[in-house]
Amino acid sequence: LRKELTKDLEDVKEKIRPFLDQFSAKWTEDLEQYRQRLAPLAQELKELSKQKVELLQQKLTPVAEEARDRLRGHVEELRKNVAPFSDELRQKLSQKLEEIREKGIPQAAEYQAKVVEQLSNLREKVTPLVQDFKERLTPYTETLKARFITFLDELQKSVA
Repeated sequence: LRKELTKDLEDVKEKIRPFLDQFSAKWTEDLEQYRQRLAPLAQELKELSKQKVELLQQKLTPVAEEARDRLRGHVEELRKNVAPFSDELRQKLSQKLEEIREKGIPQAAEYQAKVVEQLSNLREKVTPLVQDFKERLTPYTETLKARFITFLDELQKSVA
């Protein structure tokens, strides 16, 4: 049944193919004719649009320049109005920095003294631990050293 359906479908495709080819050829020909008829109109529209765009640019340029100049004026006025606040802020900032310098240096010395004290305390606590660790590790390192020397001697004998 499947083979028969496939064969029937192929027969139908073959019968329709000339009609599809003819349709495609006619449609392509019609499209080309429309393109040829519309090309001059499209060019005319393009030129008309160029003229309109140029006219609009001529009319808009003075308005844009006036807007730009007015904006510059507003910006300059804003700068003048904000300048006193900006100066006041700079002065306050300078005062605060000066206060930090004056008050910060004694505090820095305090912090430095505390850090030195803490490091000394830490050194006192850690030194005995390190010494104990070193004493416990020494026998193992000596044994390892002896084994390594023995291994090198044996290697040297076997190579010779």
